Amino acid sequence: MKKLLFILLLYPLSAYSQDGQKPIIDMHLHDYTEQTYFVAPASDGTMSPASLAEFHEQVLAIQKKYNIVKAVVSTIGGPNTLQDDKKWIPGYYTNKPPTDTVAFIKLIESGELKVFGEIGAVYGGYTLSHPDFEPYLDICERYDIPVAVHTGGGPPNITYQCCPDFRLKYGDPLTVEDVLAKHPKLRIYIMHAGEVFYENALRLMLQYPQLYADLGVILWVGKQPMDYAERLLRQAKEYGLIDRIMYGSDQMVWPHGIEKSIQQLDSYDFLSEADKRKIFYENAARFLRLDE
Repeated sequence: MKKLLFILLLYPLSAYSQDGQKPIIDMHLHDYTEQTYFVAPASDGTMSPASLAEFHEQVLAIQKKYNIVKAVVSTIGGPNTLQDDKKWIPGYYTNKPPTDTVAFIKLIESGELKVFGEIGAVYGGYTLSHPDFEPYLDICERYDIPVAVHTGGGPPNITYQCCPDFRLKYGDPLTVEDVLAKHPKLRIYIMHAGEVFYENALRLMLQYPQLYADLGVILWVGKQPMDYAERLLRQAKEYGLIDRIMYGSDQMVWPHGIEKSIQQLDSYDFLSEADKRKIFYENAARFLRLDE
């Protein structure tokens, strides 16, 4: 009876789907405007939906199927167009430091910004420790706004396609250390858990117990990143860091990435069911302070 009561406290009956699917929190979701949405093949050859409306339809269907009850959504090119106040946690996508602290505070106070991120600083030739980010990190610490920063690499040829200042070295999680040192109360998570730099991500998490990580594309986008994901999770379990690893799909324009990433995480037999529940839901619920 005590065990049943504990389970119900963790997962209220309302959190379960009709077929008994346990709840999931996606810490890394993207949306687009009509101007920024694009159609392209994923690494596995799957083509993205033909329109933004179809993209939304597929995202919502997959989230319903897998009982994704909360998602941090950062829209590329404008405000969020996926409207569901109960489910979506509005993020703030940028590759460079913002330029208006007054406007930034207004977004926070209006509830339009609840997570500062995804910050794709690596694509703009920055790291989160660049001085121009500092006023916004101060604001986030003051307002208790979580910060989400991209770590690891990017798509092949991205330097030549859109982002001439992109450098792989800026994706090293160690570039975040100055921020952690200056802002001990700042809630921060590193997206993709460092990817190629996953060992640095783990070392940083051991050094700074306030630091969390999401898994992002390393669960599904390609063989090499998926190799990093398995190594990261095996070592995180060994080092006692599973409590700070969170699920995130980073589906971009490919909604099937959500399903692939969930299935991949579920397939790891070296993780216990308790480990998977922590990654899929409990760690994010604690990080986001959903119990409050």
